[in-house]
Order: sequence, then structure tokens, then C-alpha cells
Amino acid sequence: MRYVFAIFTALLLASCGSQNGKSDYSGKWETGFGFVELTQKGDSLIGEFTGGNTGKFLGEIRNDTVFFTIKDASFTAEELEGYAEIRSPKVMKGQYRPKGTKVWEGKFWMMKK
Repeated sequence: MRYVFAIFTALLLASCGSQNGKSDYSGKWETGFGFVELTQKGDSLIGEFTGGNTGKFLGEIRNDTVFFTIKDASFTAEELEGYAEIRSPKVMKGQYRPKGTKVWEGKFWMMKK
């Protein structure tokens, strides 16, 4: 019985590790706005859009969601804010809006390359 409990506990801990801030989300991600190169430090994500579009991505991981701001972007005159739920270590989906507004403007997604 002790062995069953130990195995169950190990499996439970392993399943919780991927979406509670322990995964590293650094790397190249494709988004609806183009590619962004992210660097993770603790619960913070900092990135730069590359390729045809430019801009800065600033995010914070809280539980299984990234709350972000996009500023100085070539693809919009406004600063954007939004969230992306972490669906897996390689997929995030959410919404964005102009910063300070109450209406979500569009869907946001990220897929790790």
C-alpha cells in the first residue's frame, strides 16, 4: 500500500509541474502578430518581435496564464494588453485589447517553434 501511495504522489507532482511556472517558455514563438523571441526570468517573460513586425512583449506568468503588454509595436499605434492561457508548454491562447479599454479586440495565440 505504501508503494501505491508513493507512486500516486510522484505522478501527481509530475503532472502539476508543466503549468505552474516551472516550465521554461524561452524561445521563438509564432503569434498572430508575427514571431516573438521570449526570454523567461522567474515568472517574467520579456521579448522582441522579429521579422516583418517589431515591438516589445512584457509578460508575467500567474498560475496557468500569461498576462502581457505589447508596446512600441510596428503593427499598431496603441499599446496592447491581454492574457494567454497556457494550454501546453508549446501553445497559449487568449485575448488582447488596447491598454486601458474594457472591450477585448481580438483573439491572441502563441505557438512555440
